[in-house]
Amino acid sequence: MIISENYLDPDVAYFLGLIVARGTLHESSGDKKIIIEFPYKSLQAKGITKEYVQEDHLFYSITQIKERLQELTEADISINQQGHSYALIIRFLRNSLVWRNSNYLLKGSKSYYDFLVPQQIFLADTVIQKEFIRGIADCAGFIRESNNYMGGKRRVYLEISNKNWILPIQICELLQKYLEVPVQLIQWGHPNTREPKQIKKRTWAREHQIKIFAEAFKKVGFYVKYKQEILDDFVTADQKISGKINICNPYPPIRRITKKPKHPEEKSPLIHPKLRGKHYNAYWQICVDLGCNQCIKIPKKQLSLLKEVEDVVED
Repeated sequence: MIISENYLDPDVAYFLGLIVARGTLHESSGDKKIIIEFPYKSLQAKGITKEYVQEDHLFYSITQIKERLQELTEADISINQQGHSYALIIRFLRNSLVWRNSNYLLKGSKSYYDFLVPQQIFLADTVIQKEFIRGIADCAGFIRESNNYMGGKRRVYLEISNKNWILPIQICELLQKYLEVPVQLIQWGHPNTREPKQIKKRTWAREHQIKIFAEAFKKVGFYVKYKQEILDDFVTADQKISGKINICNPYPPIRRITKKPKHPEEKSPLIHPKLRGKHYNAYWQICVDLGCNQCIKIPKKQLSLLKEVEDVVED
């Protein structure tokens, strides 16, 4: 493998997606390893026509991923299970080009708490970009019946660490602007959007969820076999449900938004510095403050027409 800004193939892109979503890089006393986590939240995964024992079916797919990465990295790879999670442990026996290239593309960051989408991914072709997103989806993507929108169309959730506030808007941009896959919204792990009624203390500090309708996500899909089968099931069913899937524009022309009460955790150190101490009534206001560059600019006069009301619910 050559270390250069131009080196990127589908296997490397997929590997990077896995790392960015749930990976950590470790180096100590000459021991170099990358650990990638594959969490699963419940014992059963249900589609429409089939049910899956997640522990077994996820293990099957991880063994296939292991074989793919073995060929790419030429490293010692093992699979470990702890609780409701598998981990791929990739141990490099030397300072290999794969190890150095991974560090180069990830700009020296060591954890999915901090990783960003490598600039080389944005500059690559759509084949590379899809492989990167599939890597993210295979270990951080969840698809289940309960992810439906108001009892209708089902959605895929890409779940990003609550400590990483920039990655969600980058993934959203990659999906919408580059792959033309509409994102419905981002459910931020923020007290105003997760727990506006202050029911429980700090339950808001959960993963950020990028929500995408199953029909839209079919364009990317999964390599994890049972997730792809559930996706196919949902797409077939949802195509019979009326309703247009729109691209997210976080700077809408005129939109009513729910006025949310102040929350005592708005100054929490867990919140990104750009957001800390501010109050938000809608998810897209957070996107704007974090620097989303997909905003469709509109006249200030039109912006002033935005009304804060009590009767609109976000999901």
